[in-house]
Amino acid sequence: MLRSILASTLVWAAAGCAAAAEPATTRGPERVTRNTTMVTTVDAAGGSKVTSVTTTSYAAAAETQIARAPDAVFGVLGGVYEDLGITVGTIDAPNRTTGNTQIRARGRLGRAPISTYLDCGNTGLQGAAANSFPVRLSVLSSVTPEGEGSRLRTVVEGVYTSAESSGAVACSSTGELEGAIARAVQVRVTAN
Repeated sequence: MLRSILASTLVWAAAGCAAAAEPATTRGPERVTRNTTMVTTVDAAGGSKVTSVTTTSYAAAAETQIARAPDAVFGVLGGVYEDLGITVGTIDAPNRTTGNTQIRARGRLGRAPISTYLDCGNTGLQGAAANSFPVRLSVLSSVTPEGEGSRLRTVVEGVYTSAESSGAVACSSTGELEGAIARAVQVRVTAN
């Protein structure tokens, strides 16, 4: 009996939350680059062999449909970025694109540990590499018309460097930053 009451309460609570939120659809991640490298190896007998190595890099690209005009959505992006602790460095009004491609951080981005937004692997004793080493991020959001509303597309890319690595090590997005941007935009455009 108690289980059925609890289950009914949860269903009603979920229905109430669903009714309050505007519908949104989100897609991501998607392939953004594909590189093929030819590698030549020489064996002990002096023969050579050419091998093709193809690598595919991914950036989390989240797309969210928002039931507001593109100019209204673009108009709130700058404030959303600032609230999240990201200084806006790029404003392309004709293409409705906002963000920053030159973010340098260590440990935190705004109020959150960087590992909330980027998975750069684990360093063992030091924990998440994203929180332990300097990180370079690029975060860009663009708004395009979609039916009677808009489509918000956010791409997050990041790399870190450490004394052990011979160069920059690519990180993958957790999807949290893209989601935080989309949720904050939804709240702001609904309030206006």
